[in-house]
Amino acid sequence: MGKLFIIALIVLASFSLTLAQSQQGGSTQGNSDIPNMGRAPSEPNGIGRLDLRVEDENGHPVMNAFAKLESNRSDGYLCESWNTTDAKGVAVLPPIHMGKLTLYVKAKGYKTLKIEIPVNSLSEPVHVTLLDK
Repeated sequence: MGKLFIIALIVLASFSLTLAQSQQGGSTQGNSDIPNMGRAPSEPNGIGRLDLRVEDENGHPVMNAFAKLESNRSDGYLCESWNTTDAKGVAVLPPIHMGKLTLYVKAKGYKTLKIEIPVNSLSEPVHVTLLDK
């Protein structure tokens, strides 16, 4: 019960931080000026967080792209995390325990993307490009 409460607090704090950042406004041209919110885990099955940047083939941000991260841990558990991109094409997913990672990104008018992501790459934003259908 205590672990569930701590996880709920972490998720709530993450959501609050994301909401506060989205209310700050700023330039909508590109997403390179947005601070990195990703975090690579420090140990196997450790907690990490995906900072995703989604663009189309012309380099324009894709809004309302749904991103789901599946983590198959070495201890047999499956963890999932998901979010939708904002107007700048950014989605910061809630923290989860990290194992072998598979990212799914889909948006209206684009082909669904499925890629494997190395856990150590989460220390920087992960950039993906969606292709038109």
